[in-house]
Amino acid sequence: MEQHTLVIREAKQDDMSRLVVLMDQLGYPVSEEDFQTRFAALQEHSDYQTYVAESDGEVVGMIGLIKELRFERDGMHVRVGALVVDDRYRGSGIGRALLLAAEGWAGTVGARALALNSGNREERTGAHDFYRHLGFTGTSTGFVKLLH
Repeated sequence: MEQHTLVIREAKQDDMSRLVVLMDQLGYPVSEEDFQTRFAALQEHSDYQTYVAESDGEVVGMIGLIKELRFERDGMHVRVGALVVDDRYRGSGIGRALLLAAEGWAGTVGARALALNSGNREERTGAHDFYRHLGFTGTSTGFVKLLH
């Protein structure tokens, strides 16, 4: 079996073209220009962190994290705002590696928990199984109301 070198590192502006592809695979298509603007704004805030997974020099996954205080719980928490692995690489441990990096960052900011939302669509059941396997517990259903 062929060995690949996997590196988890902070995302940078040079990653934009691959991040746009990954966001599309996650179900959130965006232009490279719009995502560059979004990413630049996120990078200005220390409460946000973005890591990429790089396999043999190609960005094949990303995780975006948000440090937050909660109204219903004490202490700092970290929320996974985005997690995606290129569909050609799913099932190869990259998602697990990205979540471990997230846990590491959460620990450095003093977080008590790592949380994420995942859609209740049929095609997400595999992701739900993956999260449960890594120790996450399903606790709520999210709702969104667009204001514009």
